[in-house]
Amino acid sequence: MEENKIPQRFLDNIVISLYFTIAYAVLIIVYLGLPFSVSSNFLLILFIACSLIFSIGAIYFASKSYSKTKISSVILIMINALGLLIPLTLLLLLI
Repeated sequence: MEENKIPQRFLDNIVISLYFTIAYAVLIIVYLGLPFSVSSNFLLILFIACSLIFSIGAIYFASKSYSKTKISSVILIMINALGLLIPLTLLLLLI
């Protein structure tokens, strides 16, 4: 029987992408948990910048391992692409 082993570097990329996704989810929970009096324009801009970095980083690492781990890469790319819509929508509302 043929073994379909996935190299460790591809699995590491998936794990890094998953870490970025979890960090982005924690960022959203923390930002939404702040009272409205605390959230200011500076915090909104900081949230947008961090969420863009986390989403793009997660998409980058998931796409690096797409050739071997197609299903998990596609799932992570789709989740982070949807997560990328949140800061882009906020940016459009600020302009």
